Amino acid sequence: MENREFIRYASIVHIIKETEKYEYRLGRTALVKLIYILQEKFNVPIGYDFSLYTYGPFSKEILDDLDYLSYLDAAKIKMNNERYNILPGEDSAMEYIYEKAGQFIEENKDTISDVVKEFGQLSAKSLELITTIHYVINDYKESNINFTKEDISKLIHEIKPYFSEDEIIKKIDELESSNFVKLI
Repeated sequence: MENREFIRYASIVHIIKETEKYEYRLGRTALVKLIYILQEKFNVPIGYDFSLYTYGPFSKEILDDLDYLSYLDAAKIKMNNERYNILPGEDSAMEYIYEKAGQFIEENKDTISDVVKEFGQLSAKSLELITTIHYVINDYKESNINFTKEDISKLIHEIKPYFSEDEIIKKIDELESSNFVKLI
């Protein structure tokens, strides 16, 4: 049985490696959103608990784990113009993490790669909107709350006034057409 912490660490390390492979910049917010998508949309059992926060679904444990990986030299966190850039760390440290969660990574590496390829180039703001829409729709469904697209748009706009209701509805339509979310 693989250790839950090492599954989380290996997932982060694999995301970092994949973003570098595709030459995407990875910041802290984007990392949290990619893990949210992997776990909550694609059911990769990474083991984080998410709640709705300022920039959408959030789990403090992800940033704690990232800091620990930085301490182990399995990840490098650079700051440039007040923007984070997360890079792969030392090969030996990353390999140690992989060894502890090898089966998990083997079983989920294609999904992780696909999610990074599809969503990793998006801005943190775009990822924030996508994951917030997903989170709110799923929360309403789990709570058996009847809702419309307009209800979701109005709620998200109240929480995040920098997204217009029209912009939110347009994104919901895009996410619905790509089967990322289902309203019913």
